[in-house]
Amino acid sequence: MISQGRRIDLRSEVVTRPTAEMWRAMQAADIGWPQRGEDQNVNELEKRAAEMTGMEAGLFVFTASLANLLAMMISTVRGDQVILEADAHQVWIEGWNLAYVCGVYPRLIVSETGAMPLAEVEAILTEWRGPARPRTSFIALESPHNDHGGTIVPLEYVESLSELAHRNGCHLHMDGARIHNAAVATGLAIRTFTQPLDTVTVSLNKGLSAPLGALLCGSVKNIEEARMRGLKWLGASGMHRGGFFAAAGLYALDNMVERLADDQRRARLIADSIRDIPGIEVNHPQTNQVRVSTAPSGRPAAEVVDALAERGVLVLLRQPNVFKMMTHCEIDDAAAESAIAATKHVLSPAAVAT
Repeated sequence: MISQGRRIDLRSEVVTRPTAEMWRAMQAADIGWPQRGEDQNVNELEKRAAEMTGMEAGLFVFTASLANLLAMMISTVRGDQVILEADAHQVWIEGWNLAYVCGVYPRLIVSETGAMPLAEVEAILTEWRGPARPRTSFIALESPHNDHGGTIVPLEYVESLSELAHRNGCHLHMDGARIHNAAVATGLAIRTFTQPLDTVTVSLNKGLSAPLGALLCGSVKNIEEARMRGLKWLGASGMHRGGFFAAAGLYALDNMVERLADDQRRARLIADSIRDIPGIEVNHPQTNQVRVSTAPSGRPAAEVVDALAERGVLVLLRQPNVFKMMTHCEIDDAAAESAIAATKHVLSPAAVAT
């Protein structure tokens, strides 16, 4: 059992709490009225986000899902066709936004890592039936890709997709909620990944441990349109007292990015330590996510999730035969070792037999 009754929560980075220093930054924040452009922390955060991504402007919103929705709202009209990777967060978690809010028709492309085959993208963009040719206005990427285990879409691929999208009049968006993990893993600046894009979403609480918030970055025209849509259509841009949360976001950008390398190191440690257990398949983490498939053994992943929970280790059930572990700032080396020990016990042949 986990020593001293310590619960180890590996379900997601969103379970983390702000650090003591982050709380102090929030308490010390001199807040203004964000909706009128009078909050210095919000203004500075949006400016920092634009500089970080190499975009002209940024918009601070409540969640990454809202940022993704606004990106789609400013680039589509009802009835448009949009292209998304089949396992994307925008499909499985945000699908209501596609169908009900935007009224668009999604064309889904299956991939192994989040990089949709370019030939399939081009086929959708150019196909037609008689006089009817659907208008495709929006293509979205997700990187790192959550459902594929934190895989990073290669820069060369993003550049090629950008050329294809723009040649066909499409807006290219990236759900880069965890893009800081991609930057740390590759050693590339975030703006290197985002320069080929029209808009990008960046989360402040996935990995960076801020209590709330995400940023949508793009051109001044796109961001001002998103600001208007958020306010007039969704009632979602008036984040009163948002300066408290912006102060936390600024602290996170200054102090919580470089340490992501520790999360990634611990994810690799966990994956490498359990990889040889019979009956499972484990990814080779590129970022902070360990993806475990129980398909080789036929054992339902839910059984493993429940057994681990009984031993004080919480992991995330993703599919009938897949669970995930995500390292974060509250998982230290001791917690990682405890999670490894618990997983080895639960998946040992003796435990499975009982």
